[in-house]
Amino acid sequence: MKIFRSYLFLFALAVAMTVSVYLSLATPVAGNFGDVVTFKMNGTANSTPALLRLDRSAFDTLGSLHIIASDRYGTRQLVRLVSQTQISDAGVKPGHSFVALVEYIPAEKMFVLGPIERVDPIMTFDFIPGLGELGRNMLFHVPMSMTAFLAFLVGTIYSIMYLIRKRPSDDRSARAASAAGLLFTLLATITGSIWARFSWGTFWNWDPREVSIFILLLIYVAYFILRSLLEESEEKKARIAAVYNIVAFVSVPFLMFVVPRIKQSLHPGGGGSEAPIINTSSTPVHTDPALLNLHWIMVILFVLLFVWMKDLYTRILTLEERTEN
Repeated sequence: MKIFRSYLFLFALAVAMTVSVYLSLATPVAGNFGDVVTFKMNGTANSTPALLRLDRSAFDTLGSLHIIASDRYGTRQLVRLVSQTQISDAGVKPGHSFVALVEYIPAEKMFVLGPIERVDPIMTFDFIPGLGELGRNMLFHVPMSMTAFLAFLVGTIYSIMYLIRKRPSDDRSARAASAAGLLFTLLATITGSIWARFSWGTFWNWDPREVSIFILLLIYVAYFILRSLLEESEEKKARIAAVYNIVAFVSVPFLMFVVPRIKQSLHPGGGGSEAPIINTSSTPVHTDPALLNLHWIMVILFVLLFVWMKDLYTRILTLEERTEN
């Protein structure tokens, strides 16, 4: 575990987290011509960000300036410009890709190009219907939830090891891992509530997944309350806490994976629908590769952060016990 205590590891982790968070927030979200039409016809948006490629330079037709552009799927459309210098001012030339707000005019069956947001982006995230910019939260909320599950699993393994070996170090590791799991569960709940506020209108909807996570929080808060209230010897306190931790983990897979999938839910994956990240169907659910790859990078980084936190808290508990003795 010494590698997780080195300054080089902390520096590398900090840099990687900073870059990943920046990419998560700065990478443009862009759809295609189909998204623009769909949102306009549904009345949910006047304009939609789209990733386009300029196929032909601007040309004048019937008194208006137009371009020929294609979206990420190669669909070509005639797009009307708002001003003559719109393309040139942004530095867009034939063959260049760019992200711009695009509006569809049903009466004219015409696309109109709005402000250009990015030229030749390194990567973009797909415009997810119903989420749009909110899809970025998938890179925080979901990895935090997955890391919380791993942390509770590690804490349970250490609790089992303590009951077998009776080593105080195993009890400290179980306590540290469970504390990290509780923290990541809380962070997942907070990011989920923010997501719910902008997606569903309120911070809390008593959705099955929200309720199950809230119950999970109460279960592990009770674990730490139990430890603090017991007036037994340290050995007996650790043994009781280990048994509680093992029993508590039995509810984790049920509350995190089973309940939200068997009940109708606002979350993807609820009521038998397939989730965009992990699903049980033989039919793959489309998820933007850039978003999916960055998601797994964030999972790895959060797991490394958990390992560092667990190691740090374990050492703190060790020092506290030595001081008391």
